[in-house]
Amino acid sequence: MAAASPSPVAHDPSRPIALVLSGGGARGAFQVGVYDVLLSDPRGLGHPPDVVSGTSAGAMNGALIAAGVPPRKILEFWLDLARKPPVVANDRFFRSLRSALARAALREPVRRLGRRSRELRVAAGLLLKHNPLSPSGLFAALLEFVLTARFDTVSDVLDAVDTPYLFDMGPLRERLEKAMGTSVLRSPRVRLALNVVDVATGRAVRIVSSPPDKRPDASATHYRYEPAITAEMIMASAAIPLLFNPIRLGGRDLWDGGMLVNTPIAPAVALGAARIVPVLVTPARPGTRGGTLSLGQAVERLADTFLENAYNGDRKLLLDRNALATSRCVEGYRAVELYRPIRPESSRTFNAGSYLFFERDALIARFEAGRLAARRWLAEGPRLDDPRSEP
Repeated sequence: MAAASPSPVAHDPSRPIALVLSGGGARGAFQVGVYDVLLSDPRGLGHPPDVVSGTSAGAMNGALIAAGVPPRKILEFWLDLARKPPVVANDRFFRSLRSALARAALREPVRRLGRRSRELRVAAGLLLKHNPLSPSGLFAALLEFVLTARFDTVSDVLDAVDTPYLFDMGPLRERLEKAMGTSVLRSPRVRLALNVVDVATGRAVRIVSSPPDKRPDASATHYRYEPAITAEMIMASAAIPLLFNPIRLGGRDLWDGGMLVNTPIAPAVALGAARIVPVLVTPARPGTRGGTLSLGQAVERLADTFLENAYNGDRKLLLDRNALATSRCVEGYRAVELYRPIRPESSRTFNAGSYLFFERDALIARFEAGRLAARRWLAEGPRLDDPRSEP
């Protein structure tokens, strides 16, 4: 009887394989379920990946994978976040906001003297535009008045708040170090890339645990080699702007990399990957359906579209590089196998609020959704990405 063919994603030192883990907040539990099946299913990896490139939630999962933490222990880390969220309110923000509102209230009578007639005209026009006898009409008129005639006051209040975030991530460091079993990852066997954004410049910073490839398609000058990966570096990739505090490293303030590199394929290539498996947290959608969207569905679609656009851009760049490598018109380029992404099915588990819904049962449901998606992905082949098809 002929031996079964090895899995196309099985461990092969001559063809390093990478997991690319996108950002997605509490949806990151989905990636843990995917990893659980990829390790345990005979059709899967059968071995930790050679490379992990992650952003935000994907960076935390990637760091735990690089630290050798098994999937069920990674899930325990996520459930611990639900049990006791490792963030605290930024008292300075709320004190500053209260003071800014009080100062604005004191200035308003004086400021209104010089523009009362104009504001009265604007207010009268809005009351004619919206039905003031209707609660929704009165609210709409008030909101439009604040956003147009009084926007300068709103701007003054925002500028007077002297801190840019609502919550401090400080307690997360202890949780990460406990989950990793160490305070510093020193040259881990799994090559790791963390992706952040420099607050001052608005540019992506790619922190890598191994020296990046020097080939043309690696752009080695765009990487920051750090043989010792710390919890602060991981936290920086998960510091959602305005919500959490930026992390200061090397004299620079860093934010969540999801703004620019939510599905970081390029760092995986730079770290030598020959095969790439993207794990996304945005559900597959068969197409646009009729009917009117609710506000929640619109918010979900907006967030998902933002993340999908990031992946589509990275995917196109890699497929274009593969075309150059195949044509051999540019020396030094190498083709990299890109597999179809593993992603969840559209369901209530991945709705508008799921990005920040750190509730135990919801996290477990996303973990199980990841296991299901990985089994389906393996049962299909798995398949390489076809440049002619939709991602």
